[in-house]
Amino acid sequence: MPHQTAEDGAPSTLTVGSTVIPATLNTTLTAQRFKDKLPFTISLQRYTDDYCGTATPLDTDEAEQQAGWKNGDIGYFGGWFTILFDGQEHSHTHTEVMIIGRVDEGHLDTVRWLDSSITVTVALAP
Repeated sequence: MPHQTAEDGAPSTLTVGSTVIPATLNTTLTAQRFKDKLPFTISLQRYTDDYCGTATPLDTDEAEQQAGWKNGDIGYFGGWFTILFDGQEHSHTHTEVMIIGRVDEGHLDTVRWLDSSITVTVALAP
């Protein structure tokens, strides 16, 4: 499966406290099902490459899964919601990755400097 893009996707926001980060959800089946849950609020922990937290799994189309990610991708797979801010150079070893969106260009550094524990609300952009 080629890398999922956010082209023609849904403009969205990731809000952490007073910080609003623009993002775009893509057109995968999982992203469409995720949109039905919006606004979606979850507590995440910072790890080496991402912010991650457990979430209720969504139905996915296995054909849309891929190996790896690009820095800035947003994933929802294996019972986890994740904002991937680093590690794309070694991510190909992670299979069954479901990318549902992407932090908009120029905003990845904002994600990288968030606290170690965050609560994020994902919503469609106004």
